[in-house]
Amino acid sequence: MSTTTGMAAAPVVRRFSASDVSLGGTIVSEWIKFRGLASNHVLAGFAFLLLTANGIAMPWAYVFRDRGSPKANYDAYPEMIVDKTGYVGIVLAVLAVLMITNEYRSAQIGTTLLAVPRRTAVLVAKASIIAGVSFLVGVVSSAVAFALAPVILAGGGYGYVLETPDLARLVLGSGLYLATISILGIALGTIIRNVVAAVLATIVLLLIVPVIPQMFSEYGTEITRFFPIQAGSLLLAPTGTDPMGPWTGYAVLLIWTLASFVVAAITFLRRDA
Repeated sequence: MSTTTGMAAAPVVRRFSASDVSLGGTIVSEWIKFRGLASNHVLAGFAFLLLTANGIAMPWAYVFRDRGSPKANYDAYPEMIVDKTGYVGIVLAVLAVLMITNEYRSAQIGTTLLAVPRRTAVLVAKASIIAGVSFLVGVVSSAVAFALAPVILAGGGYGYVLETPDLARLVLGSGLYLATISILGIALGTIIRNVVAAVLATIVLLLIVPVIPQMFSEYGTEITRFFPIQAGSLLLAPTGTDPMGPWTGYAVLLIWTLASFVVAAITFLRRDA
């Protein structure tokens, strides 16, 4: 007479599928990877220091400017506190490029895609991390600068009028601009994949290409307005600087970023790791 008493039950093997990996879990995983690299902290911190230093240096320079120069004959204005944010954003765009291209260089991207088979989730997670970090860098640095600038200007007997809506636009806009241009960096890095080529392409697109139309066309200045930095920086410029206005300018940057991200997502899905 046979019995099953005392026999061990057969182990149940569970197979995981792509749907078992949540986007939230992927974001947490990418965040752990991001904060684990010292270079990421260095670049993000460097961008923060540059933005904060500019916010302090601009009112300081205004107080001690050469009043005999025609170029120095202007009233202090709040937008000067964040007027270099457009170009400092290149640092965070390069950081975004490195987030994805370094994984290709080290072949870690294969491990990442084994852990998270849904490639779009990986790309969205990386974009979310760098956008969040960049937004925080922009908002905190501009808030610190706007807190200190009036004190510095008051020391020389100067000041500016800053309405609440403008303050919100400049502080939150600093974060939005930096977050958006960093996602553009993720897209370019995903499309190109090579570290050096992607970093160079990002710098060329953001800094050099906008100058080319001005060299070869009488409409060059008009064309340049629609490139990422030039358009996006209008969000942080005095109103009336450009007919597009702050939010239309930001919308142009957003179109650049969304178009690049769609191309990057398609490329990421179709190419081998």
